[in-house]
Amino acid sequence: MKTLNGQQLMVKGQCSTRHNNLRCLLLLLISYCLTLVASHAQFTYAVVQDKPVNGQLKRMVYIDWDDWQPTTKTFLGIPRNAKGFAFWRVLNNKYYTGQDSRPYRADGPFIKNHADLTLQERSDMKITDSTEKIRDTHAATYLNMSGGQADAAYNLFFKKKFDDIFNSFNEWETGMRSEYPKAYEASTQSSYFTKFKEYLEITKDRIQANHEAFVDKGVRLEAYINLYKELLEKYQVVSKYLAGQVLLSKLPTQKELRETKSLPVFNKDKEIVKHILGNYKF
Repeated sequence: MKTLNGQQLMVKGQCSTRHNNLRCLLLLLISYCLTLVASHAQFTYAVVQDKPVNGQLKRMVYIDWDDWQPTTKTFLGIPRNAKGFAFWRVLNNKYYTGQDSRPYRADGPFIKNHADLTLQERSDMKITDSTEKIRDTHAATYLNMSGGQADAAYNLFFKKKFDDIFNSFNEWETGMRSEYPKAYEASTQSSYFTKFKEYLEITKDRIQANHEAFVDKGVRLEAYINLYKELLEKYQVVSKYLAGQVLLSKLPTQKELRETKSLPVFNKDKEIVKHILGNYKF
């Protein structure tokens, strides 16, 4: 009995061991299957194609207008796809049969507007160039015709020439007034001398007007030349007139001649010269 019981116990132990092994093997198999499923779910994907949406996107982004999905084509008058035919050609027939409304189509508003804009830019560039040329021309004309500080001919040349004549006449007046008052008084009583002084004042105004006038440079230069020639000629005449008045003032007056009791008599020209130089200042 003891031996039988022992054998039974051994058999039960072996059965228990086999059962445990099968359980472990089953757990390993299940764990492996779960791992494969998880890895496949994590790293495998498929691209979902929504053809109707893609076709509409093509129309929206100006790639293709006639990609209608589902298809609207027919075979022997029978729609190949009932849904596509019903959606596009029945429910949205105006959109389907309407004109290509893409702004960027070949004859669309964008192309036309862009062409117009390009032409407008070219026209603007031409207008800008023309405006700049006109501006430069006007600036050059203004500089050429402006007087005052821009009058180079006067500032560099004619001002000194005119001032020399005016200063020379002032020196004549000052010298005659201080050294030859008789000659100066006689000159001031002369209408010629008075008219010349008036002419000087008028000429100064003419010079100033020409200096500040907005005229062509050539016209201004010609006016300066004519004014200078005229003024120089009149000054040369009046300077000789004043010199003559000074010489006349050195001669004895009628009163002085009457007071002379006897006229000196000279035998030689040398004595005459000495007498004149001794009694008269030149």
